[in-house]
Amino acid sequence: MPDDVDKSARDEVARRALSIALALAVSDPGEKAAARRMDKRGAPVFWRQVARLGISSDHEAGWLRFTRMVALLTPASATASVHDKDRPLGAVLADAGFSEQRLARLLASQGDTRLEALERAIRMLARSRPKIDVVSLARTVMGWDHNRLARDYYTRLDRTTTIPTGEVEHA
Repeated sequence: MPDDVDKSARDEVARRALSIALALAVSDPGEKAAARRMDKRGAPVFWRQVARLGISSDHEAGWLRFTRMVALLTPASATASVHDKDRPLGAVLADAGFSEQRLARLLASQGDTRLEALERAIRMLARSRPKIDVVSLARTVMGWDHNRLARDYYTRLDRTTTIPTGEVEHA
């Protein structure tokens, strides 16, 4: 895929992710609850976004899954988006104590199994009501940036466990 098309597609994913997160934030509590429990038939807030953002039927399943995950992260009383560009998904997982073993299983899984594992991780995160970079979540759900999730996780983990330089012994 040429770089300009790739960048255009990435920009579109970001635009849609941010729009969906904002739509959920300003939805009433009942709509948020419907989005949290929606199945493959969707929910009104999801279908409004499909129409508004021009999401094709080929991409509906991924965006439905993303919408449900963001709804899980969005408290019923929220009036602002859960988006924070400085909190990528991998870093949020590391901060929440998501184990390396669980991350390895998530990264090794594929297809629906991977999305189910990711949704379980989001459900775990939702209890602490974190802010998160919804674009990184969308790219993970859509199957982009597989390595980015691991990179962000280990970068955050590394920062929290770094040994001061003076304490390293040299052989």
